[in-house]
Amino acid sequence: MADQIQQAKDSVIDYIEKTRDDLVSFLSKYTRFKSINPDMLTDRTATQLRQCQNWLKDQLESWGIFDEVRSLSVDPEQPNIVARLKGHGEGPALLFNGHSDVVPVTDEQAEAWSLGTPWGGQIVEGKVCGRGTSDMKGGNAAFLWAIKALADEGIRMRGDLLATMVSGEETGNHTVGIDTLSAVGFEAPFAILAEPSEMQICPASVGEFYFLIRVEGRSTSLANRHLSIHPARYGTPVAGVNAIDKMWKIQFALAQLEQEWGIWQRHPLMAPGNMNINFSRIHGGETYSAMAESCELTGSVLFNPSLSVAEVLSEFRKAIDGVAQSDYWLRDHRPALTVPYILDAKEPIDVSPNHPGCQALARAYRYILNSQPTHTCTTATSDGNYVHARGQDIVTLGPGSEDAGVHGPNEYVEVDKLIQAAKVYAVTAIEWCEVAATH
Repeated sequence: MADQIQQAKDSVIDYIEKTRDDLVSFLSKYTRFKSINPDMLTDRTATQLRQCQNWLKDQLESWGIFDEVRSLSVDPEQPNIVARLKGHGEGPALLFNGHSDVVPVTDEQAEAWSLGTPWGGQIVEGKVCGRGTSDMKGGNAAFLWAIKALADEGIRMRGDLLATMVSGEETGNHTVGIDTLSAVGFEAPFAILAEPSEMQICPASVGEFYFLIRVEGRSTSLANRHLSIHPARYGTPVAGVNAIDKMWKIQFALAQLEQEWGIWQRHPLMAPGNMNINFSRIHGGETYSAMAESCELTGSVLFNPSLSVAEVLSEFRKAIDGVAQSDYWLRDHRPALTVPYILDAKEPIDVSPNHPGCQALARAYRYILNSQPTHTCTTATSDGNYVHARGQDIVTLGPGSEDAGVHGPNEYVEVDKLIQAAKVYAVTAIEWCEVAATH
């Protein structure tokens, strides 16, 4: 059996190396589809997401290797493509996941683009360039090619291999995308998410929630500000309350909480300071000549993988309540907090590096790259958070990089990392699903 496993590894590695140009060509064609998330369209953009997913389905069917290729749709314009290569035994299944929807290319980004063109999929300086190559069509192409290598080389696995390419990820619309998988049995005891990680193994991912804070004030002319912020004689009413001033106090308290988190909230895999609060939008007042009668603050929280949404939200609320309790106006006019806001909250991922699946992935990495992998925590969230919340263990490893133009100009994935990822995925499948037979 050891000889059979070694033969299987050598065979798929050789296949991927010999067909590397075909893999690059496949990714290049995949990239040319303007598969922009429909919920991110502007008046000057259009999407080819449905066409992209239909093309992908046709490609997988033309390979003739899968026992099942399906299109799942809650929204006809945002289909999800899933494929299954059945195992030949009782081995554990392995699920690969990625998304085909991408963010738009703004006019400013297009003007700054110098690596080929945004939708060209050109090969420049050893890179496949274009929107979505790093985030994350490169990862999708790599795991699909890994499965193709195993099948074409006649290596039969004991467990199923599942490939899932969903929509809706870029807007967190999990009901349209990732949620459709479990309903049709596309689940496995271990999953690999091919989001960009620069070939680092990420058993952990931060959690996330968005929030809206609304504060009410009492409007008055700017000429009355002195009557609102300085002492007045007995019997003189307070002229007005500027909601922006009150929101500033809340912002300051939350900034202090963020600093406390940075010092005390640690995780063995999380980057220092990755538990933080971002203020993304603030709006207060309706006219330049009066004190603001209301103020709204929108933002997000990323947090330690070892915590829950409920635990973090409790601290977040206490910081706001502390301000309200010490402020005479806010004590009677409590700030309104809405959580979750915009998107559903995401519980974190915290899989042990000692998990058998994670160890199989690490062994494959060492076998291919002849070096020790780096285990870390993603700095952002993904569909993986929703998958993990359903009880499925999932780890991120992808050939892309957040520094490779993701959501900006000049997005790319290095060809060498693309090939490395395909080899690592294939060897991980051999390690995890177990070899039943080889031809």
